Amino acid sequence: MEKDFKNQQVPASDQDMEKLIDQYEGNAEKRNLKGPVGKMISLIAALFTLFYLYQGAVGVISPESNRGVYVGITAFLCFLLFPASKKSPGGRITVLDAVLAIAAVTTTAYFIIMYPQMANRIGFVTTADLVMGVIAIVLALETVRRVTGNILAIIAAVFLLYGYFGNYFPEMLAHKGFSISRISSFTFSSLYGLYGSVAAIFASFVFLFITFGTFLEASGAGKFFIDFPYSFLGRTRGGPAKVAVLASGFMGSINGSATANVVTTGTFTIPLMKKVGYKPHMAGAIETVASTGGMLMPPIMGAGAFVMSEFTGIPYWDIVKVCFIPAMLYYFYLYLMVDFQALNLGLNGLDKSELPNPMEILKKGWHYILPIAVIVYMLIAGYSPPMAAVIAIVLSVGASWVHKETRMYPKDIYNALVKSAVTSLTVGATVGSIGIIIGVVYLTGLGLKFSDILLSLSGGFLFLAIILIAISSYVLGMGITATTSYVILAVLAAPALQELGVPLLASHLIIFWASLIANVNPPVCLAAFAAAAIAKAEPMKTGWTSLIFAQPLYIMPLCFAYAPAILLIGETAVIVQTVISITLGIYFAACFFQRWMFRKLILIERLVVGVVAGLLLLPSDFTDYIGFGLAIALFILQFITRKKIVGSSVKTA
Repeated sequence: MEKDFKNQQVPASDQDMEKLIDQYEGNAEKRNLKGPVGKMISLIAALFTLFYLYQGAVGVISPESNRGVYVGITAFLCFLLFPASKKSPGGRITVLDAVLAIAAVTTTAYFIIMYPQMANRIGFVTTADLVMGVIAIVLALETVRRVTGNILAIIAAVFLLYGYFGNYFPEMLAHKGFSISRISSFTFSSLYGLYGSVAAIFASFVFLFITFGTFLEASGAGKFFIDFPYSFLGRTRGGPAKVAVLASGFMGSINGSATANVVTTGTFTIPLMKKVGYKPHMAGAIETVASTGGMLMPPIMGAGAFVMSEFTGIPYWDIVKVCFIPAMLYYFYLYLMVDFQALNLGLNGLDKSELPNPMEILKKGWHYILPIAVIVYMLIAGYSPPMAAVIAIVLSVGASWVHKETRMYPKDIYNALVKSAVTSLTVGATVGSIGIIIGVVYLTGLGLKFSDILLSLSGGFLFLAIILIAISSYVLGMGITATTSYVILAVLAAPALQELGVPLLASHLIIFWASLIANVNPPVCLAAFAAAAIAKAEPMKTGWTSLIFAQPLYIMPLCFAYAPAILLIGETAVIVQTVISITLGIYFAACFFQRWMFRKLILIERLVVGVVAGLLLLPSDFTDYIGFGLAIALFILQFITRKKIVGSSVKTA
């Protein structure tokens, strides 16, 4: 940039950023290991990343090695890098840590070597199978406890108890109960539990796209994706807030974590928002909602598109195409909220002297767009996602060499390999426990039972079913990541939505969007709390403000169910009408919450605007026509009286 940002309270280093992420994702602080031990762990982490880059380029060696190495080495690194408790030493590895790490490697090696035999003798469990299975299950629970906290470990343990004591549960949930040997065998010896589909998805897709994000950021692209929107939006009213919207959409699609996105872009955008007049809690809320939306933004969607593709069997590109319009509507609403808020507060943008030249920024950094463009092209052309990720990673390194100051030399590449592995531990640590949960669901038939319960509680009403799923997702999201919440509910709740007539993809998108609610909805909204820490704002106030700015998270799941044309399903005329109707509905919803159209709204106007928003969002031709008519009348009234000042002196656009 031509000038440095002033008065920014930015973490001093990547380590400080990681500590913020850890604090608000429930992670224990990582050990800082130096000397020979630290170098050994770094080497193993780099080789771990290289192994999956190799597989991405040439293909999976075998299912058991692909999944086993991911689960086992992830656990190995977690036991060495994450202390067992706050009282554990932070600068050295304990004997217990070493034993657990060795046990993780041992059980993994046993699974990989013995899997062909275990698969051939299904139903017959040897003593060694049983012992290794029990150890692997315990290790999976301890891994996730150390890295993400107690919640997911407790949930997985409850599922194990359900598998064993099934005959003691109420009739709707009851089953015959399974022995420890049977649970251990199904969870460990098959490809349905610890090493099931979730392990395959994370190993084959998620990990490689985390690696891509790490390399892209290391190449200097992260700075470009902030500098470029800053250069041409900074002068507009509330400009820094609009920068947050655009930059967070770029970065969030890649990094896959709302909290990580807040810490990455928020350390720059939040101080700038405060500088032009946004209150601390408002600046934190805008960054929270913008960062959360990154996971909804194609083409990568924080790897969510790949997870969804594996669960539904729908091609990746088909998912990306239908997700584009809803994601744009999410950011359209947020942009309007930011713009109207700036009008309400009379905020201006930054002075031209403080901003870089947009064309110079684009000229200097346009090459950073190439890796993402190549990923999109390769996926459209039918190449596998792992191959596309590997090529994009190589291009990221190449892009870094355009300018001398960003060049990635062998040491930088090595550090990026290490950082990719370490960064992946936050999500990788959850794989074993998610596998346990899904394994028990398959073993006991809980998925069908849960669907029956959901249908029963909702009385067969789709609206109530969606509300119940949203509540379930929110409760889960208080203690686990959005991706984890989606995976669990995709297995349990998606079948119920399909029974109620919701198309397959729409069912999964409902759950996927609902899984993000916990990031913004108090009392536990981790992304908002992280933003509040940067903004030095009151956490709960930031959370409640985020809730208002994130209304599409609550609106769009209902649209997916009742107006599937928004997902490009149906006849062209219906799709066009639906998109126009929902877009206008989103617009009037923003007007309602910010009390602004062409000018500030008086009370009666605001009430009418709220009614119009509701009419346009309802899935009915009749309400659409009434809504269109009222919308036209409101536009005419507001335009004619746009220079009239109502209630207070506010500078108009």
